Amino acid sequence: MKIKKILNNNVAIALNEDRTEVVVMGKGLAFKAKAGEELDPAKIDNIFTLKKKEEASRYEQLLNEIPQEYFDMTEQYVDYAKRELEKDLNNSIYITMTDHINTMVERARIHAYIKNPLLWDIKRLYRAEFEVAREIIDRFNQQIGSVYDDNEAASITMHLVNAEFEVDFETTMNITSVITEILNIVKYQFRIVYDEDSMSYYRFVIHLRFFAQRLFSDTSYQDGDDEDLWEYLQMKYKKAYQCALVICEFILNTYQYQLSNEECMYLTIHIAKVVKDSKVI
Repeated sequence: MKIKKILNNNVAIALNEDRTEVVVMGKGLAFKAKAGEELDPAKIDNIFTLKKKEEASRYEQLLNEIPQEYFDMTEQYVDYAKRELEKDLNNSIYITMTDHINTMVERARIHAYIKNPLLWDIKRLYRAEFEVAREIIDRFNQQIGSVYDDNEAASITMHLVNAEFEVDFETTMNITSVITEILNIVKYQFRIVYDEDSMSYYRFVIHLRFFAQRLFSDTSYQDGDDEDLWEYLQMKYKKAYQCALVICEFILNTYQYQLSNEECMYLTIHIAKVVKDSKVI
């Protein structure tokens, strides 16, 4: 792997075997090195590709503006998140997380601890990611001497979710809003309190996450058109089906997205299951 450009003593842009540009990180890997030289594999700690030119440009800009230690912190946090979540995360998180950490350091200096208005929704909709974010915040507080709490963990959670879905922050916020809106429709129509520890609730939220992602990417779910099954479900789960129709109408009027029969069918099944496991008030 040959060096194309040295960004600092610990980071360089290199060309891999496929002649693809990659960002290579490692303590002292570029110290006294020159463009065109081969990198020492033993010094490489992390390699990642930034797909868009503007991402690479933004990363290089951050390297010139932000202390190296914050990049090192981001790398540690992202590695931890990948292990705990057992998921790949889009490499753009190295940009967004580092930028966020730098801002957190600056806010901590003036004790500007901000409330997150979506804390409750984020905490219950992205439970695994939130627990990882909590640990990241605990580590950050120990390293910096700050006193950030769950409000900041919610913000870190959104960075993790962004990287999972490979979408921008605004889309993740929109996805969160849609999930909350649908959960509230079901909650108030059936007058229930969700059992948030139940598998039916967990599966319902996961289903809504992927549904909302399709909504904002303008794609629909198609899995064949089984009319007999559709008619059977309408009869077996009449109330859940009626609720699904309310949701379909809401989504169409609010987001101009037409749910397919398949999407409405799966929505009906999930509603029936989550209502069964919930407490009526």
